[in-house]
Amino acid sequence: MEILSVKASDHPFWNGVVSFCGIAYFIAWSYSFYPQLILNYRRKRTTGLSPDFIYLNPLGFLALTLWSWGAYFSPIARRQYEERHGEGHFPEVSKSDLAFSLHAFLISTITLGQVWWYSRKVDKSSIYGREEDPLLPHQHHIEDDGNRTKGDSLVSVEPTKPSIPCQIALAALFAAAGISAVLVWLGKYQLLDWLYLVSSIKLIISTVKYIPQVVLNWKLRSVEGFAIGQIICDLIGSILSFGQLVISSTFISHDPQGIIANPAKLGLSFLSLTFDLIFIVQKYWLFRHAGKEEEGEGGPGDEEDD
Repeated sequence: MEILSVKASDHPFWNGVVSFCGIAYFIAWSYSFYPQLILNYRRKRTTGLSPDFIYLNPLGFLALTLWSWGAYFSPIARRQYEERHGEGHFPEVSKSDLAFSLHAFLISTITLGQVWWYSRKVDKSSIYGREEDPLLPHQHHIEDDGNRTKGDSLVSVEPTKPSIPCQIALAALFAAAGISAVLVWLGKYQLLDWLYLVSSIKLIISTVKYIPQVVLNWKLRSVEGFAIGQIICDLIGSILSFGQLVISSTFISHDPQGIIANPAKLGLSFLSLTFDLIFIVQKYWLFRHAGKEEEGEGGPGDEEDD
């Protein structure tokens, strides 16, 4: 059976919908990074942020960038994909995917830079507990005119380095990508398989990176320091990204398998959606009265409740 190449002109309406979803999700997901940058800048500290989240985020978006740009631009990877899925079928990667992945990597790296910068300027005497264990509650003892007053406080320390399990995970992910890259160079592993491995690394990171932040919020009984504005935008972007993938695969390429064949985009949409809902519950239900900061701090989406 002859398989015809899909042309953009064959589906003007659906291409218009896909383009709209791509632009809208790029704007929503891209803007989602800025409330945290603004919040960090205004507070001049990054307490309340999980160090594991901050360190895993740039690596995850680096993996997403490698997958998106490799699947879109590499003629070798595209030929291998075509051999597996039929002539005329290519990875469902859009230009908005390319723009978002690179932008997300750069901004998440800048956020990590904020952590390093503000940790150098922070007054260490104001930080209670161990840096490497920001999730545990610690007792704070204050000297006042020779009289010791005991006060219990859950305080987030300045997140300057990830936990030991996170460091081990980072090393393992780098090693897996490096070893598989060598196998590709030796001709024992296809480039497309390496890109799939990289996309799987992104999914693994997206699965685990939010967990320390969820736990930290629970330990502190507060979401102070974690910009909720990024979650609202991320939620919108997740829905639009998934919609773009489904429409492009089903109504344009007529290849529903293309949805599953883009594990990075599919998995990222669902994982982001799941954790976004968890953070929203923490912010507006569980801890809605805890850790309130100045109104409007952190950009749109971070306004405090009345």
